[in-house]
Amino acid sequence: MKKLCLISIIILLSVQAAFSQYSAVVADPSFRYVATPGFINITEFNYGYGREDATASNAKYYIGVTNVFGYQIDRNFSGGIGVGFLHYDAGNLFPFYLEYKYSMYLKRFTPYLYGDGGALISTKNYSDESKIFINPGIGISRALSSKFEINISAGYMIQSRSSLTRITYFNFKAGIIFRNNAFRMFRSGKVDV
Repeated sequence: MKKLCLISIIILLSVQAAFSQYSAVVADPSFRYVATPGFINITEFNYGYGREDATASNAKYYIGVTNVFGYQIDRNFSGGIGVGFLHYDAGNLFPFYLEYKYSMYLKRFTPYLYGDGGALISTKNYSDESKIFINPGIGISRALSSKFEINISAGYMIQSRSSLTRITYFNFKAGIIFRNNAFRMFRSGKVDV
């Protein structure tokens, strides 16, 4: 009788443990999603505050919106062309830049590294106020569905007209990513359709 009870308890515990493991995978399969090659669109709201010389024009803060039209190259790399509108404390600039991103897929979130670089164009005084910039940073995104993600990131922007005029900002971005090709499930080293 004792052997029968012991065997019954072991079987019940084994079945429950096996079912629990399966339901955890079914309930949250996000760690098995990977991006597939195809068009992506990233729209982000930007905020940056000046880090150094607050007496120069456009050095205190900026706020704006940017959009990147890009392509997911493979599972981890994407790149694209970005445009936008940034309102500074002393005027407006229009960024035109390239963005590269490297993503690492985890169970619930996707951390990434990004690098932006390009030109900030002034329509008011093109020759005196336009400048170049670089903006490396880190971020994290979370899939809402197979085609949409939300993301937040932080970076360090350096703007310059020459070696003598340089303005730096800590910046933050929050936005949404749309993928033309949906995520696919990733199993044992290959991507399933």
